[in-house]
Formats: sequence, C-alpha cells, structure tokens
Amino acid sequence: LQKNKRTAVSSGHGIGKTGLGAAAIHWFLATRPRPAIIATANTENQLKGKLWRELAKINVHAKNKEWFEWKTMSFTMFGDVTSQAVALPWSDSNPDAFQGTHEDHVLGLFDEGSSIPRSIWNAFAGAMSTPGARWLALGNPTAAEGYFFDACHGKLKALRPGDTERGLWASFVVGCAQSPFVDPSYIADMERQHGKDSDEYRIRVLGLPPRQSVTQFYNSELVQLAMTRELEMFKRWPLVIGADVGRGDRSVLFPRRGRIALDRVEIITGSRTTDFARRIADEIKFYRNEFGLEAQIIIEELGMGVGVVETLEDLGYADQTWGVNTGDVARDPDLYTNLRCEMNAMLKEWLEGNVMLPNCQPLIDDMINIRRKSDGGNGRLKLETKDEMRKRGVPSPDVLDALALTFAVDFDLLPEKRDAWADAWKEQSGVSGGTWASN
Repeated sequence: LQKNKRTAVSSGHGIGKTGLGAAAIHWFLATRPRPAIIATANTENQLKGKLWRELAKINVHAKNKEWFEWKTMSFTMFGDVTSQAVALPWSDSNPDAFQGTHEDHVLGLFDEGSSIPRSIWNAFAGAMSTPGARWLALGNPTAAEGYFFDACHGKLKALRPGDTERGLWASFVVGCAQSPFVDPSYIADMERQHGKDSDEYRIRVLGLPPRQSVTQFYNSELVQLAMTRELEMFKRWPLVIGADVGRGDRSVLFPRRGRIALDRVEIITGSRTTDFARRIADEIKFYRNEFGLEAQIIIEELGMGVGVVETLEDLGYADQTWGVNTGDVARDPDLYTNLRCEMNAMLKEWLEGNVMLPNCQPLIDDMINIRRKSDGGNGRLKLETKDEMRKRGVPSPDVLDALALTFAVDFDLLPEKRDAWADAWKEQSGVSGGTWASN
C-alpha cells in the first residue's frame, strides 16, 4: 500500500482479509492529512457487521484510540468530518455514489470484491487521479470473471516492472496453508469433502478462481488451451468468415477454417455500412488471390447488417453472402431460445475438441464475460443480451459474436452432404445467400 496505488489480494478462507482491510483504514486515517476513505463490501452485512466491527476491535487496542470516534457507518478522527472513513453500501442502480471523491489522499477499500459489480469499480476509478490515492481490494475469488478477477488473475494484473505505474494492480494470492490463522484440519476437511481438483477447493483453500463460474458460459481453461495449440491445416476445411456489424460498437471480421480460428481478426470502429461491406469484399479477394480459397461470409442481418448484405450482393458476392437473424428461432428450438444461443452452444462444443484459437485479448474478454440465464424452467439455453451486458458495465461481445456466426450455417459438413443441407436450411429459415462453396 505504501508503494503501489492499487493492491489486490485473492485468498482462501480465514487468513484475515477483513482484519487487514480494517487495519488499512485505521493506519491510513492516522497517517494522512484530511484523507477521504470509502469502504464497501459484497453485502451490507459484510460491510457493517464484519468490516466495521473489525475496525472497532482494532481501535479498542490501538495506542491512539482516543483520536477516533467510531459509529456504525463512519470512523472520524478528532471529530473532523474532513478526516473520515465512510462505510458505503453499493447499489447497482446508483454507481454515481462512488464518484466525486477527490482529495490528495484517498483510500478505497473493497472487501469481498469478487461480488462487487464492475460498474462500482469503474465509478470509483476516477478517485485515483492523485499521487496519494490508494486502492485495496480483498476477497475470495468466487468468479472467473469481473473486475476483481481481472485485477488478481486477469488482464489488469501487473506482470512486469512498471506495470503498476500504468494503472495495473499489484496482486497477491494467499492460500490457507500460508496463514497461521487457519487450522490445518480445515484444509484436510475441504480436501475430503470436495477433492483437491474441485473449484470449491481452489476458491476456499488455494485462493484461486474457479475454472468456470456458475453463470459463466465458456470455460476459461478451454479457451486458454485452444490459444496455446498449434494444429495442421487441412485443405478440405472450408473458409467461413463471421461478420458482426456494429451498431454504435465495433464491427468485426473473424475467419475460421474447420478446427482453426485464423489469426486474422479485424476489429473496426466507426465504419459506415458501405465501407465495411467493401472491407469484406477486400477480404474475399485476399483469400482468393493468396490461397485460392472462396470465403463464405455470414452476416448478422439486423439493422445495419441488412445494408452490408445488400452492398455485397450488389458487388457480385451474392453466392458467398449469408444473412442470418440471430434472434430467429433456433434450428433445435427445444434446446435453445434462439439462433444466437444455438451458435454459441455449437462454438462451446467445438472448443471441447482439439481446436485452435488466436491469442486475441478482446475474444478472451468477450468469452469470459458472457453469462447464461434462466429460461424459466423450460430447460433451454438462454444467454444474456448485449444490452444486458452493457448495463452491468461490460462491452458488447462483438468479437465473440463474429466467431459464433461462423457456426450459424454448417459449412463443416462433408462435401456430399453440403448442398442438400444448405437447400433445406435456406428453405426453412428464409436466409439470403447463394450456392454452397465447393471444397
């Protein structure tokens, strides 16, 4: 905390995280002139009943306890409200309550941070603008996604010297075996009950995130494995390019051939419909001239996507352009709420095989962030919408959507089955598009 502006601790149970948070509040308030301290936690009970109670216990034994006045939601030095720590419960509907904290010395304390939504983290980030600002995040890593995961184990974790100066987090993982406060019998009991390879053991004992959260749709380990593989390309594998047309977001081109998603992902911002269509046409020409491949383009034919499909048809690529509506009924409506869910389910099944993904951080982010939802007991797969993802502070999964579109039409069928399958599918769904690509 003295050296780094942002410090995150991911740990097992019982090591004293909440005590550390309370001690940090007491120390920061006693050693800084007029500090502003905002503390929050995953629940109001954790904040008031545990963190604030721990702060009272620390102050009882402090040599300078007479300096402070403890109340249920505040901790004040010398009766001066400009030298005060505040317990602030968060509300997803009011993240603005965490904005506007600007002092030379600021401390943010996020206890059990894994369950605090990204919108609250993003709101408080503005308080880190002064040299004296500090941020301490603590918790059990109960989710393999979210801001706390990113800070401790993901893209916001400092890996190299100088990373902390660029706004990344100095992170620590503390397992139960490293703490004198944890009875070894607890570790043994957890091993007997759940096994060392279980997610429960990883979270509660090792201080590591689960391999896959309950609501997380894609398995993070499978994604990482696919990004480390090197596979041989087979000529019979057709080239399919998913084109997600941005509506105020990114437009993305993502090519795939069979079991290999190619390392030629195009992410374009601020592109007009006609410009994006011409960019797709350039990509068709590139693969035709360089590799003798005829690309099949699958486009989400919603909003601006209609214009892209029509422009490509006008440019002479009608036979290679397939417009789909991902909100339409799935081919198997008993299993999936719509075509978008079915595409993602096929991509997820594809990931379980011997496949290869490019090392593309935006794709990792999209796959980790998207969540499954309840379908009201009908047993069908339902995924959260782009708008729902934006509301909880994560961007639209445009890169993932582009890759998933390569599964909207089954070009991976054997050549002798392709034409019959294509005709039947087009008749059923009414999609645009021309003849099937020869292999």
